[in-house]
Amino acid sequence: MKAVVCGAGRYARNLLGRLGDRWRITLIDPSEKALKELMNAHATVAKVLAGDAASPVLLDKAGLEDADYFLALTDSDKVNLAAVRFARKAGVRHILSVLYDLSLETKFQALDIHLLLPGNMVGNTLYHYLQDPRIQVFPVSRGMGEVVEVEITRDNWIAGMSVTVLEDPEWRLAGLFRAGECVPLTPELVLAEGDRLILLGKRNFFRSVCSVLACGHMPFPAPWGRGLMIVLNGEHGADTLKEGLYLLRNTHVGHVSILYDPADMSDPGAYIDRKNVRHEIRLHPVGGRWTDDVKTLCRKDQIGLVVMRPLGRSFLKSLSRPETIALAHELACPLLIARNSTPYDRILVPFNGTPMAALALETAVGLAEQTGALVDAAVVQEPDFIHGESRESWSDKTFKKVRETSHIHKVKIGEIECRGNPVKEITALAEGYQLMVVGSTNPQKELLTPHVGELLVERTPCSVLILASGAP
Repeated sequence: MKAVVCGAGRYARNLLGRLGDRWRITLIDPSEKALKELMNAHATVAKVLAGDAASPVLLDKAGLEDADYFLALTDSDKVNLAAVRFARKAGVRHILSVLYDLSLETKFQALDIHLLLPGNMVGNTLYHYLQDPRIQVFPVSRGMGEVVEVEITRDNWIAGMSVTVLEDPEWRLAGLFRAGECVPLTPELVLAEGDRLILLGKRNFFRSVCSVLACGHMPFPAPWGRGLMIVLNGEHGADTLKEGLYLLRNTHVGHVSILYDPADMSDPGAYIDRKNVRHEIRLHPVGGRWTDDVKTLCRKDQIGLVVMRPLGRSFLKSLSRPETIALAHELACPLLIARNSTPYDRILVPFNGTPMAALALETAVGLAEQTGALVDAAVVQEPDFIHGESRESWSDKTFKKVRETSHIHKVKIGEIECRGNPVKEITALAEGYQLMVVGSTNPQKELLTPHVGELLVERTPCSVLILASGAP
């Protein structure tokens, strides 16, 4: 991640001492001596510029077009205001400034930036903001201790486990709120998604909490199940098996179940290199309808992801039922329609701001972290767009949600805006990608009316990952 920091004072020094090697910092300050000292002391400082941080010429040299964050930390409100105005105009997504004179607060707020009042805990707050804005940290005992408030999300592996998992020598669980009510802390208490934890510990115990909550999440597809199912339906069974094994190598699963027709492939295990695949392999000959067997084995084998070829399309059924989307809604895990487009170098996510689209984007990011792929979010505005707000306003709000996901996961997410028919625009875009991840909320369709999700799955040239249910 790249950040431009204006000011080489105590706040910047405090922050630089906390950041890890994933950061590349451009530092601006009038003092060449201070810049030299910080560059020698911190490997994260990749570039220094001596001069006035309010200078457009100097800010141009800082490379704002590539910056993920812009922090105005000088001791002058006027300099900070001029700098953040330039950063906002340059399109930097995440901007933060220190504010000393509260009479200027409205001018800073008009730029829609994150504001901090100076104090003993500014350095800590900066660090926490960059790590995860969902976590709140409050100083106690004159700064000697901290209270951390954090919500358990679907990413946290502790959901579903006993509260005793939170025992730690550096901090303790001081309280738990569920649905707005304080819950008694007993050893029998089981943690759940949505619980808000109140943690108490010594100053700077945030990293320990992060290692347990934020960094210890279950990677895709583990939140849905520990197994991967490869369905060798129809033709091109070898290609489906190849894509399934690619996912087996690049995701965190414990075993693989293979559903096959002995008439087409007598022994799928013979196609697997046992030296490179050390997972347990479970072979299941198809016993009836493919879809029925898939649903049965998903429950039996605790499957977290199903990989199969596109379903054979029945004209009469397609008039009343989107078959692939309907199957995805009947499964308790994501469904991947394989088209042999591995490796996944680029992942496309159609995004409209809904909760399922947000889940699709987070899942794409989680999968990209394991495969090394790039992720782009595409927002399509239809010509007959009818809302109580302008197209531009809706688009801005939608992309803001994309940027929040980018901020939280510390990854770059490309933004693509299109106008026109969603199916036509997305399928055209998908020609440059190897995987598309879509969230679906509706398994039904009206008679003779096309189902957008089904059309996307049918017409997209690359593989498609369908999410129709949240992680359990």
